[in-house]
Amino acid sequence: MLRHQSNYKILDLIGQGQFGKVFAAVELNSGALVALKELKTKQLSTSSFLRELTFLVTLDHFNLVTCKALEHGQNQRYIVMDYCEGGTLRTLLNNSIPLTLNQSLKLVIDILSGLKFAHEQGIIHRDLKPENILLKTSDRSYTAHIADFGIAKLKQEVDSQNILGNTGSPAYMAPEQFYGEYSYNCDLYGVGIILYELVTGNRPFSGMPKELLAAHLSQAVKISSDIPLLLRLAISKSLEKLPSRRYQTAAEMLESLELVQAILEVDPNPQTPIRVKSNFADLVPADQSILDAPISHLAIPSRRQSLSATEQVYLVSGDRLVIQRHQNPNLSREIVADREITLNQSIQSLQFSSTGCLITTVSSLYYLSQDNNLHPFPTESNQLIATIDPQGFWLGVAHNSENSGKFRVEIYKLPDCQLQRSLIRDRVCQSAIALDSRYGLGIHQTQPQNTTFQLFNRRGNLLANFNVQIRLDSIIYHPLFPYRLLATEVDNPNMVILITLKKFHLKRISLEIAPMVMQPCPQGYLISDRQGKMIILDEYGECIGRFKIPLSSEFEVTAIAASTSELLVASASLSRSQLQRFSAKHLLIADSYI
Repeated sequence: MLRHQSNYKILDLIGQGQFGKVFAAVELNSGALVALKELKTKQLSTSSFLRELTFLVTLDHFNLVTCKALEHGQNQRYIVMDYCEGGTLRTLLNNSIPLTLNQSLKLVIDILSGLKFAHEQGIIHRDLKPENILLKTSDRSYTAHIADFGIAKLKQEVDSQNILGNTGSPAYMAPEQFYGEYSYNCDLYGVGIILYELVTGNRPFSGMPKELLAAHLSQAVKISSDIPLLLRLAISKSLEKLPSRRYQTAAEMLESLELVQAILEVDPNPQTPIRVKSNFADLVPADQSILDAPISHLAIPSRRQSLSATEQVYLVSGDRLVIQRHQNPNLSREIVADREITLNQSIQSLQFSSTGCLITTVSSLYYLSQDNNLHPFPTESNQLIATIDPQGFWLGVAHNSENSGKFRVEIYKLPDCQLQRSLIRDRVCQSAIALDSRYGLGIHQTQPQNTTFQLFNRRGNLLANFNVQIRLDSIIYHPLFPYRLLATEVDNPNMVILITLKKFHLKRISLEIAPMVMQPCPQGYLISDRQGKMIILDEYGECIGRFKIPLSSEFEVTAIAASTSELLVASASLSRSQLQRFSAKHLLIADSYI
């Protein structure tokens, strides 16, 4: 536990190392996210603690996880470090999609850049492995950062005594390291194993520690001829059995791999690969019709979010909101309504809660309650951002105030729409998401390639900042999967990003379609391109269904919605629109890859 007057608030456990736990925490003064590495007093002596702290303070480099501060708790000590939202390199290696050669070289070059700096300070890491390489997200890729200097040693230390008997991880140890001998190129041998694993998908040797020792000492490394010759030579040199025959410095190995990258004309900012898959399964519509009016939004609220005892379909066409009974949606040429609402502007979005529906136009806001009353909200500008709590306790609105350059944030209590708080903020977010009855999230671009998430409570108080160096768009929230978001990456058209907020983590998911419409569905997330190819992802971002709908070349998908029983798809051409209905039992089609 942290002391009462601590500058940090622990959010969640994110990992466990051999010397203690690692937590995600918020710096209370700034709201910035940090990692707190707990160092257990009983397992780590004061000298060992001071050793790692000294190393971290000394190692100020972009590709090294650096120390920001020291924090004391009751019977515990914590090192405050940079937070790496991309997880570990091991997590990335375990992804179902293999990394490209571009990505593999980029990550190893990052590792060598950090290692070069550490070696220049006289520090040998001694435990380089994917679990100790942390990732940060960047435009179209990741950056690698070396962590965990718990058993590092200084070059001038000539004794072979190990800290708590640790010498490294057998799968990544140089042969001589098994006997307590170490040098700079012991680290380079570990980098060579990592490079081999990144390029081939497997380690060169496997087995128990004794088997690994024998393999490292005498077993030849086999490298596929499919790997470019220059890269094969670089891997072979880094994995030589005799230290004198390996790269002698990180600078030498770094220069060699940068040359490989240049000669192979590898993009230094690679995109994540796209999976090659079998054909999409065809769906046959149960009903379809050509409509005179285009449909821009579709929604089938869950039963707990529906404003009726029976499920309903919501269709938006321009300034019209049409509500139909779900059991018998009318697919005639005209959109026939059980209830219709016409507003004075085109409808921009619908958001549902267990108590009503929030309707947003360019500069107006309405709340449609369960008793079918339409409640308008006062607005002050055409820069309107609004969000509603899925559980139906509150909604938030941000718009221009009278003071130029500032924005007013208002929090309303539901279902009676009573104003609870009104605050002035210096800047407004581009979008906002109410997460639950207590918390919301503001999202805005701080720089051309940065996206910032600001966590706030329903009192309007800012609690934490989460910053990533990616331009995100089309961010959606699924109430069934709390504290998870799905977004598209602006500069990577075949990519979606799954964002976990509690242990703030980003997972890139490559698709063979360019996402144009994304919606929550009972199974997870439904994603469609313009031509009607669709993918269903579960809550963890795994593909569980892939199909395509029949669509003429002149039509493009404009809206989708799914329930437990059916899928609705709206599409449009220059002069016509189309609405199709499919049975949901055909949606979960086994995902098969070539």
